Amino acid sequence: MNEIANNSRLHELAQAAAQQSEKFVASVRSNDITAIRALLAPASVAFYLLEIFGLALFRLDLRLDDPQEAGQLAPYDLQIEGEVALLELGVLEPLKIEGVEDHQHSHLRRLFGSSLLLHFNQEWQIAEVLPFNSNSTLNPQNPTDKLILETHQGKKRLPLQLANLDETEQCFLKKMLKQAGRFNLEEAVNALRLWRDFKVKNVTPPNGKAKSWAAGVEYLITLFDFHQVELKTLVVRYTTGSTAILDQARELAQTLNVTQFDDRYSIHPDPIAHYRTLFGEIGVEQNKPKRNQVFDTIEEVPLDDEDFWGPR
Repeated sequence: MNEIANNSRLHELAQAAAQQSEKFVASVRSNDITAIRALLAPASVAFYLLEIFGLALFRLDLRLDDPQEAGQLAPYDLQIEGEVALLELGVLEPLKIEGVEDHQHSHLRRLFGSSLLLHFNQEWQIAEVLPFNSNSTLNPQNPTDKLILETHQGKKRLPLQLANLDETEQCFLKKMLKQAGRFNLEEAVNALRLWRDFKVKNVTPPNGKAKSWAAGVEYLITLFDFHQVELKTLVVRYTTGSTAILDQARELAQTLNVTQFDDRYSIHPDPIAHYRTLFGEIGVEQNKPKRNQVFDTIEEVPLDDEDFWGPR
């Protein structure tokens, strides 16, 4: 009986995930931002990318402007594990039997390369739009794939949705994304998340010019991901002083209690995360950040540390 109930529940969850995904694709296709916002998981990658780029990146990653899509993108395969689901999308065509189209029993023409990551919180919500699926890789020889790769790598820029961004956000996103290929879109999302997390925790409005705070955000993201910062370069880029940049970066880091490999804001996994957890479980106190530095130490990046988008 329990097995039957579990199967029934799983079937319900699968149907609900597919329905939410269909709503999402239809809303992106019709440029319905209000409907899309209601479908996104709060503070997710998809949420922040909508804030930064509007619908342009979603349309690109779903390949809605690719002539091979032809308005037939639909859920094809779903994998659920706990409160997370991966739904792969395909181009589905109706079966044709003696000249009659059977829309109820469509067949897969192409596993189109896009997937949706969903999180369950009372209902399924879209957490991320992935421009690939479990059985595919992006092909730089394909024009659409090439554009997707170059955009996610930060080599091609999409227009910023300035109405969604405050003065500081506009400043660091413009300057970070202007450095073609240095910061990818994951790093842009991390920068926006860092600043918004800071604004939530900081009960009083930050003092100082927006340029200094923006430079502090880029300083930290650079430190997280490249492990060294040319401070004089930031001074010139943001036309502000080195002391101001370090002060703002230090306040950001201390307010958010960040570590060098903080999984909220860094693209690199923490090579000693297991030991940090272990020390906490057995009650061993770890070193706290010194107030005269952003981090205590700069650790080496593991040799096998790679991400999907490859080297820049």
